[in-house]
Amino acid sequence: MEKISMLERSYRYSSTIKDYFAMTKFNVVLVMLFTVLVGFLLASSLDIQFLKLVYTLLGVAGCAMSGAVLNHLVDRYRDTKMERTKRRPVASGKVSSESAFIFSMLLLTGGASLLYFQLNPLTAALSVASMFAYGIIYSVWLKPATPQNITVGGLAGAMPPLLGYTAVTGQVGPEALLWVLIIFTWTPPHFWALAIYKKDDYEKAGVPMMPVTHGIEFTAFQAWLYCLLLCVVSIAPVLLGSQGLIYLVMVTYINAKFTWLTYSMWCKPSDANARKTFRYSIVYIMWLFAALLLDHYVRLIAF
Repeated sequence: MEKISMLERSYRYSSTIKDYFAMTKFNVVLVMLFTVLVGFLLASSLDIQFLKLVYTLLGVAGCAMSGAVLNHLVDRYRDTKMERTKRRPVASGKVSSESAFIFSMLLLTGGASLLYFQLNPLTAALSVASMFAYGIIYSVWLKPATPQNITVGGLAGAMPPLLGYTAVTGQVGPEALLWVLIIFTWTPPHFWALAIYKKDDYEKAGVPMMPVTHGIEFTAFQAWLYCLLLCVVSIAPVLLGSQGLIYLVMVTYINAKFTWLTYSMWCKPSDANARKTFRYSIVYIMWLFAALLLDHYVRLIAF
């Protein structure tokens, strides 16, 4: 009996840890941290301060995960109506609202303190502002209010590379603002592709995502238009002089593929095309920032 009791407690603790970890949306945070890493390295040149890099990644991760947990808390009632989210820890009752809020504040306090005391106040302030923009402004007000929610709210998710840059420099630079603009422009076609094949879920939850309010075809057309704008915005670093030929070649290729996928989704707005576009959009942003990094270091070593 004692062994069974110990096994039950062990299983309970394991399940609790999994639930709290699930609330952090760590897979999404990992993509964000990659762009933070690139921003940090681009600002560091060949002089990389590894301890500062660790502080940056941990601090930004804490703030980002805090916003994710807060999103779970705010969306708990809407989540129960959506097949994709009804099993989330807070929505399903596995984690109480009070526990989720405390967990979010602990992550925020730890992350912001690390950034403030080990790096600089600017990085800490921008990280907290990003968390507030996603966890409160987007989740509470924008998401249920307008089909343009992701367009406006996308600014919060566009901040990570700037945070990596400010962690090193302590200031905001024009090249870093271009990285923010790239992610900001990328966010609508990325998210609207997801919203197209999850349209029924959003409709049940009463969330006015664009496919629900304006239809799938119109949403796919808007995604394609934003992708065309992204093609222009993404070559701005070359025009600014901060990136060179390697970046230009790589970004031209991934832009062509992303544009073709969004165009195909508009011509034939099926769930299959939307899923394909959404999956590639994640690959796209990873390759774009990898291209920034590769071009930067090749030019440094060559010159």
